[in-house]
This record gives sequence, structure tokens and C-alpha cells, in this order.
Amino acid sequence: MSLQAIISPRNNLDTQPLLPKNAFDTHAHIFDPDLAPYAAGRAYTPEDAPLKKLIAFNQSLSMDPPYNTLVLVQPSPYENDCSVIIQGLQKLKDQNINAFGIAVLDLDNTTDAQLKEMHALGVRGIRLNFQADGKELSTDKLVASLRRTADRIRYLPGWMIQLFVPGWSWDNLHDTIIELPVTIIADHLGGMRGASKLPSDLQSTPTSQPGFESLLSLAKQSRVVVKISGLYRMSSHVTATYSDLQPILETFAQEIPEQLIWGSDWPHTGEGSNRMEKKLEVKEPFRIVDNPAILAQLHNWMGSDVYRKMLVENPRRLYQN
Repeated sequence: MSLQAIISPRNNLDTQPLLPKNAFDTHAHIFDPDLAPYAAGRAYTPEDAPLKKLIAFNQSLSMDPPYNTLVLVQPSPYENDCSVIIQGLQKLKDQNINAFGIAVLDLDNTTDAQLKEMHALGVRGIRLNFQADGKELSTDKLVASLRRTADRIRYLPGWMIQLFVPGWSWDNLHDTIIELPVTIIADHLGGMRGASKLPSDLQSTPTSQPGFESLLSLAKQSRVVVKISGLYRMSSHVTATYSDLQPILETFAQEIPEQLIWGSDWPHTGEGSNRMEKKLEVKEPFRIVDNPAILAQLHNWMGSDVYRKMLVENPRRLYQN
């Protein structure tokens, strides 16, 4: 699938369910080189996506815009320089828009006082991203990072670890996560792939893919919250709503309705696996995504009750500490 994803008509989907009052978008990025430069060692250079465009995007999806909450997630091109999301959180606060943040930090060079200052602005966790650069995952390295990060943030109220890993890795991480003192947020469906991205022997039963049962187990024990976001990352379908993910989303809705949150993943960046040969001086375009159609399909697959829990009740419980 090309980076500029082609979208198809909505095929009579019910487009009425957008973001209700008090909804949370728990995964959005700001890319603004005027606020802070990108890291020299980044995997890609994105197009610009400043805060004002994020606010406009959120309002375009909202039934009652003044009451939505944004969660700014540190994107990989900034590596561990959090100045952009810190400035973003302050600007949102100045505009009376509720907001939280998930940071990427160099814990060796971050003091407890700095963490408390970030907490006061709305930061509620640290992101570990093992997918953005397209490199292979080292489980040992990941386990060490999880334990070290959890130990450092365990005393901060409501702080979590947001984890972007391949789906199969939950089998390797299950026992470690059970013992961690903080909640884990599983980015982008926990890495669970639709049939179009699975080997032929798993395509008829995508819920049997490696890691799926471990992810469900962790969610049922309230150790992991699964973020419903980035559907286009987990499906090769060149459509608006990625229908091969339906069995996975329906299972999530049936089995772990209290452990689901939603994120737009705005402004819809590309794939880490496609960046190994990219030139940093060339800006990577964002995907074209039909967000209203995705929301409508999620409503259809999950039902009104789980849809509201995912958008309002679950994230409010998670981020309002």
C-alpha cells in the first residue's frame, strides 16, 4: 500500500456517530519545526502539523467541540526532546482545552523535579516506541526498558507506559507486565494485524495470531489498556474502514470493553518499515484517512455502549488521575 492511502466511498455506513461530548482523542501528534528542531538521528522528516491544525481537525470530528480532551503523544522525530508537547500543553491550557501528554524522556538526565513540573502540565506517562525506525525488536532490551521506566515513574499519580510493539511480543512480555507497578497502554490495537497482513495459515482466524491471547489476558487483569488507533497500520486493505480488522475489534469489544480507548493518530504518519532508505531532507507526506468513516465503522462493530466507553468513560478514568 502506498503512503498516500487511497480511500473508497463509505458504502452506506452510518456517519452520524462522531465524537460525543466529553470525548477523548488519546493519540495525536504535533510536528512543528518552528517550536523545536527535529533530532539529527530521526528516522524520517514529516510534513508540518502544528497545533492549530490539530485543534481544527478535532473540532471537525466533534459533536460538541469545547468539551473534548486531547492527549499529545511525543512523536519519534523529536526523540526525547519534549519541548513541543510541553509548549502544546501550555497553549491548550491557555485556550481552555483539556489536554494530557505522553512523553519520551532520557531518564538519566531528567530530575524528579522536572517530572513533577511535567505532571502539573498534564503529562501522564512515557512512550516506548519500538516500531518507528523499522528495526528488529530486542525483547531483552524492551524488558529492561519497561522495568527501568516503571520503577522511575511509579510514584507519579496516574503515570503509565505507552508501548508500541509488534503483536507477537505480548507473549514474551506477559509475565513481566503482570509484575509492573504501572499500567501499560498498547498502541495501535496492540500491534494486532488484520487478515491482509497475516500469513495464509492465520488469515481465516486472525484472533489466533501470536500475542493475541496474551494481550487479552493482560487487559482482563487490568494491566493493559488497548488503544484503538492506527487501523491503517494493521491492515493492507486500501479502503476507508479496513474491514479485515472486524474480528479483532469485535473480540476486543466483547472481551475487554472496559480496557479500550480511542486515538485518531493524527496527522497519520507512515510506516517505520518503509523508512530505512529515506532521505531526511525530503519531507514524508501524511496518509489520507477517512476518519468519520472509521468512527462510524467502529460504532457499527462495537455497538453504542462500548463506543461510548471507549471514547468517554474509559479514558476519563485513565487520564483524570
